[in-house]
Amino acid sequence: MSEQEQANIDFVEVDRWLDEAYPQMERDLLQLLAIPTVLGEAAEGAPFGQALAQALDCSLQIAADLGLKTQNVDGYAGFADLPGQTKEQIGVLTHLDVVPASAEDWQTGPFEPVIVDGKLYARGTMDDKGPMIASLYAGIALARCGVSLNKTVRFLFGCNEESGMSCIRYFLQKHEPPSCGFSPDGNFPLVVGEKGLGRFSLCHSWQPDQGIAPLRLQSIHSGTAGNIVPDRAEAVFAVEGEFYFDGADVSGLHIAREGNNLRVSAVGKAAHASTPEEGENALVKLLQFLARQEFYPRGAKKYVGTLAKLFADTCYGETLGVADADEYSKLTVAPTILDVKENQGSLFCDMRFPITRKAAFFQEKLEVIAKDNGLDLIDWKGTEPLFAGEGSFIADTLLKAYRDHTGDMSEPLIIGGGTYAKTMPNFLAYGPVFPGAPNVVHQADEFMDIKEFMDSAKIYARAIYALAKS
Repeated sequence: MSEQEQANIDFVEVDRWLDEAYPQMERDLLQLLAIPTVLGEAAEGAPFGQALAQALDCSLQIAADLGLKTQNVDGYAGFADLPGQTKEQIGVLTHLDVVPASAEDWQTGPFEPVIVDGKLYARGTMDDKGPMIASLYAGIALARCGVSLNKTVRFLFGCNEESGMSCIRYFLQKHEPPSCGFSPDGNFPLVVGEKGLGRFSLCHSWQPDQGIAPLRLQSIHSGTAGNIVPDRAEAVFAVEGEFYFDGADVSGLHIAREGNNLRVSAVGKAAHASTPEEGENALVKLLQFLARQEFYPRGAKKYVGTLAKLFADTCYGETLGVADADEYSKLTVAPTILDVKENQGSLFCDMRFPITRKAAFFQEKLEVIAKDNGLDLIDWKGTEPLFAGEGSFIADTLLKAYRDHTGDMSEPLIIGGGTYAKTMPNFLAYGPVFPGAPNVVHQADEFMDIKEFMDSAKIYARAIYALAKS
C-alpha cells in the first residue's frame, strides 16, 4: 500500500477483517477469562501468583500465534511487537489481573464466561481482558490488510494494575517506554484527566480491659480489595447475658445469634472506589450502627465511634475534613478494608483528589486529622493527577479516531480511576466504556456488550494507525 493510499485509508477492509475474525477473538478472550487472575501468592517466575503467570503465558501465546514477536519480562509483564519501518514505538498498555469476585454474588460463575443476549459475562470482560484482545486484534487487522506502519506497535500486558502497578515499574527498569500510546482501561471518547490518588490507613491500638458487659467485640471485617466499595461488612461479638441493640431495624443489616457469639452483618452494593457514589458502602452502614451500641473493649468502642464520625459522609470527605473540588473534578474518598481485633484496628481508605491539587497537600491534612482524632496515619501513598491540556497531540489523535468511527461528538472526560496511563509519558486512557453505557467494572455480573467490543476494536485500529503512521 502506497503512502498516498495509506493517507486515504477508509478502513472498510480493516473493519471487514475484524468482523470475520470475531470467532477467533471470542475464542482467545474466553480462554483468558476462564483464568482467575486475582493477585496470588508469589512464587518463582510468578511474582503475582500462578494464575497470573498462566494468563501471561496464554496472552503471549495468543500474540505469538498471530505472528508477533513476544517476550516475558520475568513474570511481571510481557509484550508483543508489531514491527514498523522504524524502531520507535507506540504502546498499548493493558492488564491481565482482576479484582476479586465472589461467586455467590454472580448469576453465573465469575470465571465461567457465558454469552447471553449479545453480552459476554465474566470478571475481566471490561477490565481489562476484553480491551486487551480488542486492541491486539486491531493491530493485527492493520497488518493483515497490508497497512505499513512507520512505528513499531508494542502491546504490553501487565499483571499488577489492580494492586499497585509494580509490574510496570519493573518493566521500566528493563526497557524504555514507548514514545506515546494509550491504555484501553477507561472511557470513550477519551480520558484526558485522571484524579490524583491517595491510599492510606487509619490505625489505632488499645489495651484490653476486663469490664463486664453483655457484648465484647471479637472482630470487625470488611472489604476484598482496596479499590472496591465493600458490599459486605461484619462484626462478631461474644455474648454474656442479655443485651439490647439500638436501631436494629436498619435496612440491609442482619443480626444472628450463634451460641455465645453474635454476628452483625451489613449488606450494600459494590462499586469502583473511583465512583463510590455508585455503590452503597456496607462498612459505613455497619459503623454507624455499631457506634450507637454499648460494648467492650472500650478502646474498640472509641475507635469504631471515631471512624463512624469521620465517615458519616460516605463519598466526598466532608465529615473526614478533606472535601475539595476544582473546576474539573471533585474529591471522593471510600473506606474499604477494615480489620478490627480485640486490641487493634486498621482501616484502609481510597481517595481520589482533584486534578489541580498535589498529593502532599492531602497527606499533611490527613496527618493533622488523624492526630486530632487519636489515630495513626499509616502507609500513605500518593499518586499525582494526570491532565492533558488543549492541543495535546495524543489527545487530538485519539479523539479523532473515536469520532471518525462513531460520529459521536461527546467531549473528553476526567475520571477518578487511576490507570496505566499515569505510568508512562504521553499516554491516556481510551475506552472501553462508551458514553451512556453502564459502567460494570468491579461489579458482580461484569459484562461486555459484543457489539461494543467490536466497535472498540475498530476504534483502536484507527488510533493505532494514526499514532504509528507518522
